[in-house]
Amino acid sequence: MQKIFLQTALVIAFGSGIFSTTYAQVGIGTQMPDASAQLDIVSTTKGLLVPRMTTAQRTAVANPADGLLVYDTDSKHFWFYAGGSGWGKLDNEPFTLPYSATQSSTPGLMTITNQANGYAASFKVDQAVSTSAAVRGEVNSQFANFGAAGIYGIASGSVGQAGAFHASNPAGDGNGVVSIVEGTGDAVIAQAKQTGHAIYAAHTNAGNAINATISGAASGKVAFFGNTATNNTNNIVEINTQGKGNAFLANHRGTAGNIAVFQTAGTSVARIDRAGKGYFNDGTQNSGADLAEAFEVTDNIASYEPGDVLAIATEKDRTVEKSAGAYSTLVLGVYATKPGVLLTDQPVNVEMIDRVPMGVVGVIPTKVCTDGGAIHRGDLLVTSSRPGVAMKADPGQVKPGQVIGKALQNYSGDGVGKINVFVNVK
Repeated sequence: MQKIFLQTALVIAFGSGIFSTTYAQVGIGTQMPDASAQLDIVSTTKGLLVPRMTTAQRTAVANPADGLLVYDTDSKHFWFYAGGSGWGKLDNEPFTLPYSATQSSTPGLMTITNQANGYAASFKVDQAVSTSAAVRGEVNSQFANFGAAGIYGIASGSVGQAGAFHASNPAGDGNGVVSIVEGTGDAVIAQAKQTGHAIYAAHTNAGNAINATISGAASGKVAFFGNTATNNTNNIVEINTQGKGNAFLANHRGTAGNIAVFQTAGTSVARIDRAGKGYFNDGTQNSGADLAEAFEVTDNIASYEPGDVLAIATEKDRTVEKSAGAYSTLVLGVYATKPGVLLTDQPVNVEMIDRVPMGVVGVIPTKVCTDGGAIHRGDLLVTSSRPGVAMKADPGQVKPGQVIGKALQNYSGDGVGKINVFVNVK
């Protein structure tokens, strides 16, 4: 390798228009340039003076090369040029706190990468009376592009959270996340592009998983659920409970309005008013087959069962008992198996465990016997001498108020059986 020693100065002469280049290591102030250096300058009294220029001159340099180094006389800093990143300042100021800096850099001003199992950065405000944040992010932009955010988190692994917040003090009363929007935008937007939930809320104690309220003079809705996918056949809202409480509770505490209104294409078709009365445009359809009313009984309610013929009790008002005696005019109805409509004088939240549903109109499975002869479809039925059991009536003996109803099935068996009867006491 050729080495050129220059003790004081190196002069390259150009003559007759001929330019020559020599490839060599150059040493200034040393006869032994470092093997790793193309230019080795050694001095204990002088330094290397790079080009000095103003900020305007520096930024006006045409097509600066990667690694170009200059001294900016305006900012009093060394600046280097990096292709793709632009000019960067070599800061000769020590990093002290509090620290503040302003710079323009498209790919970002700071990147910290930790390849071990630890934090890339950790910030803490350790002051019991502090009202400041450990980390504050702010973006000043007129665009709502994805990523234009005060804080932007990315989970690029196979699991991991893009953002996680933990209020770790069990005795504390702080919130996990607070979102406030002063403008017209949404406070929270959640979107799931695969099969996960857009929002998943769980509570492991006595609070609510979700608590939404409208306060003050606000005029908006507490919640709005909509389906804009016209071919989506799934339920808009689905409530599922495995506990023992109500699946749904609507509590109207206002002075006007309905508990519920149901619409089709914007037209109300059903509603339940504040008093609990239901209104249905096209009627109702129930799975039961009779109209019944809840009545108290004189004896132990456990001794009664569906199909019992019931009569007015003479010892207590608004009470029934099993019929006793043939052709009784006290007969009132039949213990209903599955009433379609159940009437009662009790509030809806009272469980009528001490009352029986007495069917008065409709098809009801009824206890019968053949004491009055074999029963055929269409026969009139009256009470028999067997408690709570009906029998075929003799039309010649029937008086007003004795007929329970008409048989819808034949019966000729021994003892007591059950057949469907159209109950309509006359």
